[in-house]
Amino acid sequence: MNVEIEHIGELTLRRHRAGEALGADASAIEAHAGSCSDCRARLRALDDEQRRFEQAISFDRFAAGVERAARGAAKRRRSVPMAAIVAPMLAAAAALVVVVTFQPKRPETRTKGGAGIIVRVAGQSGQRTARVDAAEPLARGERLRIGVSPGGHKYVLTLTVDAAGKIEPLTPERGASAALPDDTASATRFLPEAWELTGPGFERIIVVLSDQPIDVAAAVRAARAAYDKAGGNVARMPSLGLPGEEFSRLFEKP
Repeated sequence: MNVEIEHIGELTLRRHRAGEALGADASAIEAHAGSCSDCRARLRALDDEQRRFEQAISFDRFAAGVERAARGAAKRRRSVPMAAIVAPMLAAAAALVVVVTFQPKRPETRTKGGAGIIVRVAGQSGQRTARVDAAEPLARGERLRIGVSPGGHKYVLTLTVDAAGKIEPLTPERGASAALPDDTASATRFLPEAWELTGPGFERIIVVLSDQPIDVAAAVRAARAAYDKAGGNVARMPSLGLPGEEFSRLFEKP
């Protein structure tokens, strides 16, 4: 009698490669991959995808975008034409890992499956994917690109909250959530800007994917309430409670 082997799911493999699978889950995945040539080959294919991305997208192109001035100083942004960044990014980014945020003691607001984000960090030492289980340490001058997999959602809104309680909308800076292209349900697409997080301490990037546009000012107020509820500890901020799915990454700045 033939026994059918239950292979590891695609999303589970991608989460494991991105470092999201922890503890017993990670051990179980590694044990299965150790005895399953098919799943080992799929993991190698994911590694190849990442290498192709890093070869196709140079650090200079990655880093081109928006520079955030030092905390307490006037913010200066330099926009890069979207076509100069987005067109070459779209093809390569589609192969990237789709990551669903995991933060201890911080449940996400989830209404649909398949949505997620990935944050890429670029610096003089190369590129890497930001951690999902703890704060990602940043070196001076490193910049971030945010990729989203909408999972059927139509709008995106991103903002940051730093340890001093400064809340800054990123995409968009005002108005309401930015509309996503119609063909991005499952593929990962990068937002057309790069950011450098400046100043000391921790900073959290929050991404909200929704079916209806969300007012940026309302999102800022929700972030303020969450920051205050956490006693000013950005590492322990609760969900903003906005409609849609919320994802975040925490960074430790030099």
